[in-house]
Amino acid sequence: MKEDVKAYASKVEILQDIASQKESSEICFVENSYDEVLAKHMDIDIPGETMDTEGNVVGTHKGYMHYTIGKRRGFFVNGAHDPHFVLEINPQKNQIVVGTKEKLEEHRFEVKDVTLFDDLSVFSCGVKVRYRTEAVSCSVTIVNDIADVILSEPVFGLAKGQIAAFYDGERLLGGGIIC
Repeated sequence: MKEDVKAYASKVEILQDIASQKESSEICFVENSYDEVLAKHMDIDIPGETMDTEGNVVGTHKGYMHYTIGKRRGFFVNGAHDPHFVLEINPQKNQIVVGTKEKLEEHRFEVKDVTLFDDLSVFSCGVKVRYRTEAVSCSVTIVNDIADVILSEPVFGLAKGQIAAFYDGERLLGGGIIC
């Protein structure tokens, strides 16, 4: 539990600053939406191209900062009959890549900058790829600090740059950055 970690950290000299910090108030905790925060500091309404997975321009969007992986609304796809979802975001080109829900499905992914509390290199566990989701059973193989994660069932909307957290039941084993 968080309070247990803070109590432990308060006893370790190098961690005492962390133990006394206020609760997080980062972007995850904004009242309405993160784009409202961004709009106070920059222009987020710069129209761009909506692309398909083959690299073809299929429509337009109102600015890449309005989107997250898996988002379904707020962009236009020419001639689309099925719902489309954001699959990738290319901020350098102000483009989003869209596709059907099936294209959001992931059965395997990699995690970099892996940190574990135990010396493990091959193990089975649960993995969470979003804060408010249930852990999905998986097998993990780590080679050169890159974890190859094979899921027992697919997850949807896996977002590069987010955290993957490995669990054994309620016990956190560690985690890393989805790449």
